Formats: sequence, structure tokens, C-alpha cells
Amino acid sequence: MPAIARLIAFVLSLWFVVAAAGAQQKVLIPERLERATVTDDKGATNWAEWKADKCPNCSGTGKVKCTVCERFGDDADKCPDCKRVESRETVCRMCAGTGELPDPLLKVGCPGCVGAAFLLCTVCAGGGRLKINGAKNWSACPACRGDGAWKCGACAGKRLVEPAALKPAMKDASVKDLAKAQAVADQALKELAALTPTGGQKARKDIKALVKTFDTAGGVFPPLKRLGKPFEDYMGKIAAGSNFQGSEENEAETIAAVKQSAEYYLKHQKRMLELAHKRAEANAALPPEPKK
Repeated sequence: MPAIARLIAFVLSLWFVVAAAGAQQKVLIPERLERATVTDDKGATNWAEWKADKCPNCSGTGKVKCTVCERFGDDADKCPDCKRVESRETVCRMCAGTGELPDPLLKVGCPGCVGAAFLLCTVCAGGGRLKINGAKNWSACPACRGDGAWKCGACAGKRLVEPAALKPAMKDASVKDLAKAQAVADQALKELAALTPTGGQKARKDIKALVKTFDTAGGVFPPLKRLGKPFEDYMGKIAAGSNFQGSEENEAETIAAVKQSAEYYLKHQKRMLELAHKRAEANAALPPEPKK
């Protein structure tokens, strides 16, 4: 295989597509994240200075083609992502528009929107309008009232959020504190994996289960704590489309999308906690410095 082909294959192996509540986007595979370290003259392992790589999703431009409105008709004049600008380009979610990958010890994609900055209205697919009961003319979507989406409450539209709340911070935390945080992430991921979202009358039970997981894990992961109430509000608005055909399936898929977004955040954090734990253990095993 030519060198360039191997490079492309390697880069592609580092990401996958997540069906976030802001429509599908490419994200880095959390289990394969790495963070360079250096060893000082005393044998201690320290984090290397972060040298940001060019974002592989946007090739460093900070812009990508909009995936939200690619199926809209030519007469559409609204899109919650690209705003229907002539180029149909929007902010890259992987790098939050900077063109460079953020330091994974400090920043991670939001558990609600994975960098979209909004939660998409799945009743109208973001278009803000519908043709109801075979009508010839468009009507405003009953869920979003024509907006197509809502600002993400977990990140307040900032796209990237903070890591686990540890003191000292994750990069310098103790073996004990890192292990406790890992246990919280593992339990939350276990609870999320056990949930198979449904719509209709059973949707409320699933929503409550997710919010409970978010609140419990939120003691260590504040962005999850901030997601609970906005998620409930979001699903309440999506329920405005319950009279439409296929609404139960749509509700289930919407809940599943938020669940997947939260899982991505937790898997990212679990990986970084593992790397930080490995570093902390190595340093804890060093012989004590001789007394002067």
C-alpha cells in the first residue's frame, strides 16, 4: 500500500460517525485517543506540551459542508447549522471551528450536542416547516415553531466542555481520585448501555432513567449534570409532534441520539482518565527522593 494510502487509512481509523442530537458528525474514536508524555531527569512522567494537530475533519479550515440541510429543497431559507449561506458551509464540530484539535485533557465535545451547539428538532429535521395532512403550503413546525433547533443547554452553545471535575485537575490528580472517577464513568456507561429507548407512552420512563444517570454521574462530570433539565425540555418539545405518523419511532431515535452523545463524552473521559491514571501510578511507584 502506498504511503499516502496508509496515512489516509490511519486517519480514518481514528474517527467514526455519531448520530448526535445535532445530526451526524465525525468524531475521534475515544478508545484510541493518546496524549504524549515526557520523562524528566528524575524519572517522573509529565505531560508533554500540547501541540495541536490540524483537524482531520476540516483539514484545518474550521469549516465543513452542512449535513443538516443537504436534503432540504432549494426553496428552503432556514437551517439551524449553516443558516443556508451560499457555500452551505458550517462550523466543524470536531475542532469547534478552530481548525486544530483541542487538548483532550482540557476540552471535550459536549455530551448533549457533540460540538453542534444546538439540539436538532427531529419533528421537522431542522427545516422548521412541514406540510401537514397533504397541504400544498408549508406550516411552521409545531415543535420548534419554525426555528429548526434549540441552543444546547449543556454547553450553552459553546460546543466544547470541561473534563471531569477533580481537585487537583485530571492531569495532576491522584491515583485514588482517578480510580474513583473511572468507576463513576464505568457505572454510567453500564446504565446507558442497558437502556433501549422507546417512544410514545414509554418514552417518559426512558427520559427519567437517562436524567437519573446524568444527575448521578454529574457529581464528577458537570456537563452531564447540566444536560438533564435541557434534555427533559427538549423531549417535551419533540412530543409536540406526537400526532404525526411515525412519532413514536422518532421519539425513540431522538432519545437514542442523546444517549449516544452522552456515551461518547463518557468514553472520551474514561480514556483520558485511564491515561492520567497510568501516569499517576508510574510516578507513585518512583522511589522517594533522598532527604537532604
